[in-house]
Amino acid sequence: MVTETEYISFVTRLKDTVFRLARSILTDSHLAEDVTQDVFARVWLQRESILHSQHPRAYTCRIAHNLAIDKLRHRERERSLTLEPRGAEHSDGDADTSTTDMAALTKRFISALPDKQRIAIHLRDVEGYEIEEIAQILETDEASVRVNISRARKRIKEQLLNALNYGLGES
Repeated sequence: MVTETEYISFVTRLKDTVFRLARSILTDSHLAEDVTQDVFARVWLQRESILHSQHPRAYTCRIAHNLAIDKLRHRERERSLTLEPRGAEHSDGDADTSTTDMAALTKRFISALPDKQRIAIHLRDVEGYEIEEIAQILETDEASVRVNISRARKRIKEQLLNALNYGLGES
């Protein structure tokens, strides 16, 4: 039987990871907070099976991933119904960042990656998950995870080099 103390300890260790994963998918902190709360409400309801599973952390991140994707789809449907321009609901100010700010550039390039690449590189390089755990979270095989991470890193590297060369390309 999972006690309330064990549950609280689990949530405390994982809440930041779940929030960052949701935010990386949704690119909106408020929506990510909502998803994080929903995730841990579901974990509480299924605490026996989740906390006693082989990979409770991956299981929880899978729930977060699915809820964030659902929220993203819902937001996209609402946006298409209201004809709101894409990206109008938030702005980090990153568009005005100079090319010397490598962290901001990298963040912007990561946010522009295709979903699978962005999520895989976030889980690996930011959260520190192993390839096997990422494969479980994304419900795919390890080879696909490696390919997505490799492609993401290559694309970011190319974009950074291009930005540092002021868009002149490689000669």
